[in-house]
Amino acid sequence: MNQIKYYTSLVVGTLIISLSFTLLQGPNQIASGGLTGASLIISNILHLPSSMVLWGATVFLLLACSYFLGIQSLMKSIVGSLLIPLFVYLTNGMPVLTNDPLLASIFGGLGVGIGLGIVFRAGGNTGGFTLIAQLLFQLKSVKHSTTVLCLDALVMIAGGIVFSPENALYALVGAFITRKTMDVIQGNKKGSKVAYIISSKEYEHEISNKVLHRLDRGLTKLTGSGGYTNTERIIMMIVLDPSKVNELKNLVQSIDHQAFIIMSDATEVFGEGFNSAGLSLGKG
Repeated sequence: MNQIKYYTSLVVGTLIISLSFTLLQGPNQIASGGLTGASLIISNILHLPSSMVLWGATVFLLLACSYFLGIQSLMKSIVGSLLIPLFVYLTNGMPVLTNDPLLASIFGGLGVGIGLGIVFRAGGNTGGFTLIAQLLFQLKSVKHSTTVLCLDALVMIAGGIVFSPENALYALVGAFITRKTMDVIQGNKKGSKVAYIISSKEYEHEISNKVLHRLDRGLTKLTGSGGYTNTERIIMMIVLDPSKVNELKNLVQSIDHQAFIIMSDATEVFGEGFNSAGLSLGKG
């Protein structure tokens, strides 16, 4: 049932993202970031269908990342990565909903936010710039959030150059609405979360490694012992953005389904990767 729920969410979420791009953002030249926004710009320069450019970019990224990172690390990204160009291709030619760029940026951003929120809430991802972020983190230790933020900014700036500065401003509006909609769909609130994970010693290293490399979050290991057995246990403490909670749960349970997870609110967090309100910087 969990697998059915996961893939259903992935299909529904990517379909909504693709429709938002095909019916709203694409026809109005709103490049709000991501691989879809980049493909819109490249297709305009090369005079090729955006679905063809999106297919090419997606396949190239998957092959390049599988070479450097290994196919195993991309298993959760492959389906989501391929569904978006597939749905963009299948929905190509459908009637455009509006020719007003403001409406396109607002409702396109809303649709993309809903789609991404559904996918992320199920613990999936849509590949794209996330794959580049994984690759740069592996090769150069560049933070995921920094990579995605910079790439999205470059796409919007490029859109302003290729299309018009006004289109770049509309894209910024769309990106803002996408982020806020994602937060609502995932049930995110202001502040941060603190997770305490208690797992068997045999799984502790794998969990901590995945948290560091896949979630791009640091962690602290505390030493404790069971009250009944007096067995020494490692307790992993992680401070993270609320948007990452479901991903953390799914990650831990996929490794150790008997792991004990305690989640609590952190009203204020200061330090690298968080601002004074405790919110994680960047899109992660």
